[in-house]
Amino acid sequence: MRLARPLPIRAAVVSFSHEFLVELFRNHGELAATLLRFCTGMVFEHERTEQRSIDLSQVVSTEYRADAVVELQDGSNTTVAAVIVEVQLKVDHDKEGTWPVYVTALHHKLACPVVLIVVTPSGSVADWARRPIHLGHPGFTLTPVVMELKDVPRIIDPEEAQKLPELAVLSAMANPDLEVVLAALSVISPLPEERARLYWDVIWMALPPSVRKALETHMQGYVYQSEFARKYISQGREEGREEGREEGLRRAVLAIVRAKLGEVTADDEAAIAAVTGEHALAALIDALMQITDAPEVRAAMRAAGKNR
Repeated sequence: MRLARPLPIRAAVVSFSHEFLVELFRNHGELAATLLRFCTGMVFEHERTEQRSIDLSQVVSTEYRADAVVELQDGSNTTVAAVIVEVQLKVDHDKEGTWPVYVTALHHKLACPVVLIVVTPSGSVADWARRPIHLGHPGFTLTPVVMELKDVPRIIDPEEAQKLPELAVLSAMANPDLEVVLAALSVISPLPEERARLYWDVIWMALPPSVRKALETHMQGYVYQSEFARKYISQGREEGREEGREEGLRRAVLAIVRAKLGEVTADDEAAIAAVTGEHALAALIDALMQITDAPEVRAAMRAAGKNR
């Protein structure tokens, strides 16, 4: 895949959800191989990818779970390499002890090259993650591969975006300009509706007001061929009605909760419905984007409903 280098990063940094970023890699393992090649030039010849259990504790006494583990396999289904993906939103010095375990445990299990890639939207976290981890034995040092926000390529060609939709989504989040968003939209539309809604809602939240306005202008007079585009992109257009804006925010809350919890219960839906008003819903979105723990997600929803 031919990838364009990103434009300079804007001052506003997108809020990235840990669970959503992990979901991108779990939905399409080729994303790990593509970013590894883009960041380092490392190429492992393979024909397919396979998601492996994220539990790496079977060969050690303590429980170790990576965010995502992707095997790169050749035509005979032999694993030629493996990529461990860790999404990191903040500095966590405990990872300096667990990351070497992840790599050595998986290397022992698969008997193939293993690479650790850390994905982060934060420059300071990236600087920390790039530091070599010295284990004491001569020559035994782990230096993680790091992909930060400024490294994500701009995907503006719909044909290129079609090859790897999850990369197009990540590109739109990291490079929220009209060309990139339109390329992502072209590949989101054919996806299963629930996944398409999730991807679009997260992209929409990442767009600055100027790009949202440009997208709305672009849509005027343009006939969308997909049901997704007609149904959801038109709903995102500003119509001047408070109930329309509020419903869009509520859909965004539901998408985030679904990404974080996996399954949304009737109680969860009731808690979301209890939150009314644009300000309250926007505040809840901001809170949810900073939370990774399921009980905290539900507590935030209940609190937002009570404070309406």
